Amino acid sequence: MPLSPDRRLRIRIAGALALVVIVNGLVLSVFAWSVRRVSAASGWSTSTEFGLPLTIGAVLLGAVGLVALQARYGSRTVIAGLDPDELDSERRRNVDGRVRRLAAQAAVPIPSVAVADRDEPGCLTVGSLRSPTIVVTTGLLERLDDDELEAALAHEVAHVANRDLPVVTAVAATVAIGDRLLERERKLRSTLWGMAVVALFTGIGLAVLAVPILALMVVYLVVSAVARGLLGVNAIALGLFAKTREYAADRGASELTGDPAALASALETLESERPTRDARLQASATLGIVSRALSFERDDDDEENWFDRWFVNQFSAETVEEEGPDDGAGYLDRVGERAKTWLRERIVAPVKTSVHRALAWRPPTHPPTEARIERLRTLERDRRG
Repeated sequence: MPLSPDRRLRIRIAGALALVVIVNGLVLSVFAWSVRRVSAASGWSTSTEFGLPLTIGAVLLGAVGLVALQARYGSRTVIAGLDPDELDSERRRNVDGRVRRLAAQAAVPIPSVAVADRDEPGCLTVGSLRSPTIVVTTGLLERLDDDELEAALAHEVAHVANRDLPVVTAVAATVAIGDRLLERERKLRSTLWGMAVVALFTGIGLAVLAVPILALMVVYLVVSAVARGLLGVNAIALGLFAKTREYAADRGASELTGDPAALASALETLESERPTRDARLQASATLGIVSRALSFERDDDDEENWFDRWFVNQFSAETVEEEGPDDGAGYLDRVGERAKTWLRERIVAPVKTSVHRALAWRPPTHPPTEARIERLRTLERDRRG
């Protein structure tokens, strides 16, 4: 039986799409205003003046065009680090056959299928409504049984049937930009923090580092303001439709397969495999079946950066040397090391942890998996009853 788009979801998608258009319109307005001011300061300004209605219309038209480009090409940014390949094995051809059957059953365009060679289990749908692509990982194919795989693929086909792909792709494109900015913000914050503490606890005076610290602080505040602004916009946009989108796709998958329990089992498997340490909002997590980021092309090993290593070496208890003769100098050295350790453990470390925890907040991209599983189990009980 063909799937019809969820009406409540369509209303929420319209609201999210309007928000994305408004944000892009504001960006274009700021850009146009900046260009005009620079031109005027350089003596390049022209005498051409546009009326307010014409200006607003031009900005809205440009914003709509920009969102259309994001919706069409934003998925390329999302899957840039996955390097999906075409099907090349019997197991993967079986996936293609399942997708074709489910798409025909739902009366939607048949998505192409690509496989990302990743051990992490996951799947997501990218592309346009006319030519969608379902990307699955090799980890998903290895961990899900046939019924669970069928249910997961039906969930992705239901997204196509619900026509939520353009808006979620546009939002994912802004999420990708925001994610990069948040990464830059984190690195700038760490560098700024390190320079300030080095200036305070070493022989380098604040006067020497005052200008670099001030310049870096200005850059950090600008990047942070833009990043946090995008984070807030993404939070509102995701709040408008993210939960409804996933619940609607879960219901659609249950209708296509007639087996809500299989999707519940698949979600349990995927949730148990999902790492909890990565709290960043990422574009691939926005599009995935669960809120799991699959873009692992960036190196996360630099969490302990140069400042963290320097700080540990300077202030950890392990730097206290073996106690020598109990002379005055040795006693003062031991007191100084204990003071550094106390300062690190009681003041600096708790403050740093609190700041990191506050800045690490990210809006949810999906409803809680436990809530989704409970709804699917309710559907299963209703189906049997």
